[in-house]
Amino acid sequence: MKIAFWSPLHGTGASSGLIAMATAISVIYSEKTVVTQTHYNLNNLERPLLGTAGNGDFFRDTGVDALIRFFKSGNITEEQIENCSIKMSETLYLLAGTKIHNREGFDNNIARNMLAHIYSCLEKYYDLVLIDTNSGDNEMSMRIIEECDAVVVSLRQNRDFLDSFFENRLIDENKIFYLFNDYDSDSKYSMHNLRTLYKKMNLKNSSFIPHNTDYMDAICDEKVMKFISENLDIGKEMANGYFFTNLRKTVSIFMDFIRERKTERTRRDETK
Repeated sequence: MKIAFWSPLHGTGASSGLIAMATAISVIYSEKTVVTQTHYNLNNLERPLLGTAGNGDFFRDTGVDALIRFFKSGNITEEQIENCSIKMSETLYLLAGTKIHNREGFDNNIARNMLAHIYSCLEKYYDLVLIDTNSGDNEMSMRIIEECDAVVVSLRQNRDFLDSFFENRLIDENKIFYLFNDYDSDSKYSMHNLRTLYKKMNLKNSSFIPHNTDYMDAICDEKVMKFISENLDIGKEMANGYFFTNLRKTVSIFMDFIRERKTERTRRDETK
């Protein structure tokens, strides 16, 4: 299944939410998962997961750019996908985003449907394809979201922001999972109150990842995998326990949501 991570505005923590959820999924579940991104010449995923190992010419023969070259010369094979992906754990893989320095060249590749085709190829070999997309009404993001089975929408505990989002329907509501990254438990706009205010959200399609200073530091220190894998099972009474307890809960709700989308897709395919 292809799942896009997207936000109406930049700066809502969509990338950090994807990293936290993907890493937790890799620890708790057996789904073979690949994470990738559409951001132009940025390291939103690579630096937190790989650190300085991802600098320089590290991605010369890996990532989206390498698969684009294979796409131009013919069909993409499972072996090529494996060689272009970086194994982070037994079930988690990273397909690095483009490192093209010329935006016109990158956009030209997008115009030729290359990324859409590449993501469809990934879906054949991975259980979950998690795609970190550009925020806002971005043409490429909207196209990818349309082709994905689900989209995780990163939101803020802000009434003006939320009112605007729910008034401007850009995405099919049936495939949205509403996620509040950097959640403030002291805000009066709690998850319960937000679900009461915005009826589109319910217990099955919305959740949150609490604000946590140590997690944000782990992203900056490029130690996300270590931080989450070593602490994911700690109890709620421990330091960082609130963060990890709710991360586990969010991932559980999300996986149930994805299973429902998968069942719906199977039913649609059977009726064709």
